[in-house]
Amino acid sequence: MPNVLTIREAVQRAKAEGLPISEYTLRQWVRTGAIPTRKVGQKALLFYPNLVRYLQCEDGADNTPATRAAASGICRVL
Repeated sequence: MPNVLTIREAVQRAKAEGLPISEYTLRQWVRTGAIPTRKVGQKALLFYPNLVRYLQCEDGADNTPATRAAASGICRVL
């Protein structure tokens, strides 16, 4: 199997391997830079092992969204 895939192909492969992810979510991660990609024409290509590494938190990071602090009543806009 190839390891460099389009976003749609990566979602299909992830679902086939039992990793539930939506195309919308993956596009959001690409847009925010959480998953590195290369643009070829209008397509974004990603290295599939990077996606698996991100989903399994292998980099030691906690990939959960930031929580808002409500102590002062003023919250930072993310």
